[in-house]
Amino acid sequence: MTKGKSITLRIDEEWHRDLSALAGTFGVSPDEVARQSLPDVGVTRLFFQCKDYVEEMQWDEVANVGRAAIRDHLRAKYMEGLSSHMARLGVSMDNPSGEEVEAAKRRALDEMRNDTERPLDCQIARAEQDSVYLGHLYEAWKHAKAGDPAYTISEVDISHTASARDGAPKPPQRTWAVLRDGQIV
Repeated sequence: MTKGKSITLRIDEEWHRDLSALAGTFGVSPDEVARQSLPDVGVTRLFFQCKDYVEEMQWDEVANVGRAAIRDHLRAKYMEGLSSHMARLGVSMDNPSGEEVEAAKRRALDEMRNDTERPLDCQIARAEQDSVYLGHLYEAWKHAKAGDPAYTISEVDISHTASARDGAPKPPQRTWAVLRDGQIV
């Protein structure tokens, strides 16, 4: 059994808040994020093997390479996600203007609102507040309208936990929603 060693790590409050938010995205503690960010045993041993031949090598140099690689990876993922989002709204990434993006958002919302047979009131209300959700909803709605078997527009029950006025539970609300594989988008 491998023994563990406990160490204290002091970081700025702002950094800890960001670290806590990052930890929350995959359900672990900030301490676990810090632990996973440390080099593994193989990297540490390889560093010392390199130092045998390149004595002036410092860990900062290696750490900066890692930070740069993480930044490059995240920028690429961001651009990939942004491109997908823009494509869902029908906007080209060549030189999109703010006006084009806003017009595409309005067009998507208007198209879904015009489906008066099956109004998506709850989902549209959320989509008006969240552009990324709007892109996913609009794409799913188009798939459902095109007859893709994975997507449907169905009536569902939305449950509410409590009324704002008296805290009493409200009955479920029946509403139309876009579903993918039986789950609300």
